[in-house]
Amino acid sequence: MIHFRWLPAVALPVVLVAGGCGTASDDLVRRAAEEFTAAVASGDTDRACGLLTERAREDAECSSLDVPGGTVEAVEVWGDAAQVRTSDDVLFLRELTDGWRVAGAGCESQGERPYDCEVGGP
Repeated sequence: MIHFRWLPAVALPVVLVAGGCGTASDDLVRRAAEEFTAAVASGDTDRACGLLTERAREDAECSSLDVPGGTVEAVEVWGDAAQVRTSDDVLFLRELTDGWRVAGAGCESQGERPYDCEVGGP
């Protein structure tokens, strides 16, 4: 199992390349990310928090969830983990039994260290 939270930023592209070409999962991940960013943008914090993994929800201030949104620009999926780059943010998602959920939002690269996320993350 790949734990993207512990991968240094320089190792991530290697994992993503090894993940192969896009699949139907790409569309599901894209939709989950778009739904999350739309909920955040519209101020629907209840809906946005419902799209978080349980662990990320424990870390979030759901009543005042304030993370960047933006338009989805790139989706990379490897197994049950995904990274979505938007025009304003980097999101990490995990596939759970009830679909794709946001595990990290408001994430910024820290060079060779793990991403630093406002919600979820390392």
